[in-house]
Amino acid sequence: MQLLATDTLKQLPAAILPRLIKLFMTTTPDLITAIQQAAVKNDLVVMAEAAHKLKGSCLSLGAEQMAAICKELQEKGEANDNTGIHEHIATLSSLYPQTLEAMQTL
Repeated sequence: MQLLATDTLKQLPAAILPRLIKLFMTTTPDLITAIQQAAVKNDLVVMAEAAHKLKGSCLSLGAEQMAAICKELQEKGEANDNTGIHEHIATLSSLYPQTLEAMQTL
């Protein structure tokens, strides 16, 4: 699975792409923080909701790896399964700057 599906981004209108990337840049840190805080509190429902929101943003911008992790976190939250969530969140946090940089270099 690639970091960024450039085909997805190429399907978006070029006029709005910079605004979408900026929106991703400004909203993603808060969503990752919400996921982290919910995981620490073992509030898996809230974690799943935040992961679902972030997953949608990631999918619409072709951030496949981040979307896959968000999907996993959402499913674990919905199943009330906290196994491995902190590792997934750490990976998600490290992928975000790499993904954003890949978007910004298009």
